[in-house]
Amino acid sequence: MKRPTRPELTKSLARVREVNPLRRLPIVGREAQAAEAALDQAKTQDNHVLTMTLAPGEAGYVRRSSLIFADGDFGMTTRRIASRRVPFLGLFSGQNLWANRFEAGETPVTVIAGRDYHGTVLGLEVAEGEPVFLQPALYLGHTGALSFTVRRVAKREFWTLTEVTGRGTVYVKVPGRTLRRELSRERAVIVDTNYVAAVRGTFDAHGKVFTGGQYLRSGEAENVKLTGAGDVLIQSELPPESGGGGFLGGLLDLFV
Repeated sequence: MKRPTRPELTKSLARVREVNPLRRLPIVGREAQAAEAALDQAKTQDNHVLTMTLAPGEAGYVRRSSLIFADGDFGMTTRRIASRRVPFLGLFSGQNLWANRFEAGETPVTVIAGRDYHGTVLGLEVAEGEPVFLQPALYLGHTGALSFTVRRVAKREFWTLTEVTGRGTVYVKVPGRTLRRELSRERAVIVDTNYVAAVRGTFDAHGKVFTGGQYLRSGEAENVKLTGAGDVLIQSELPPESGGGGFLGGLLDLFV
């Protein structure tokens, strides 16, 4: 194998220095052109962590056990932001979200959070009457006044997502590459529920996709048809099945 020469190494290091890992994260808007630009992998390849800069008195939330770095004068509390309606449902469905709330004191605070898998951190805007439905395993943090509610979103398929309502921005780390597809009421989109990162807009999901024989032969058992007005964000990989928080975190999920 040919080793790179010193000039080639110098050029490579210069290119690395040009990438700023703390630059502003892309906010995926609802307009098609803005959304496609934000999902351009060439523009988002260095956004592997969530960086929040909180002004004095401002608060932000990051997923429990995801903190990488924090500085400044701040207070921190831990709270459950999406509770289960049935005992132990959060343990088995992954919908039982906990987050650490950071509130800046008299000086600005920088908070950096991440997850231990390859992917891109995206900000999804939430507005009144414009909720976001997301896969809770991908939640990384949020700002603003948001509420999180577990909902069953499909007919003839037990598929639950976390509905985010209010006004603010919710941040997710999408494993692998992020694919976006607009929804239509005339033409259904068939997706594997395990690979849906988020759905936005008004949509219907139906679990009757294939016949019984097709299910058995194809191995495609967790698919739904999506129709409506909005878009769906698809992840190309699955994240590790780890809730984080160690032994104490597991106890919180079980008994709190």
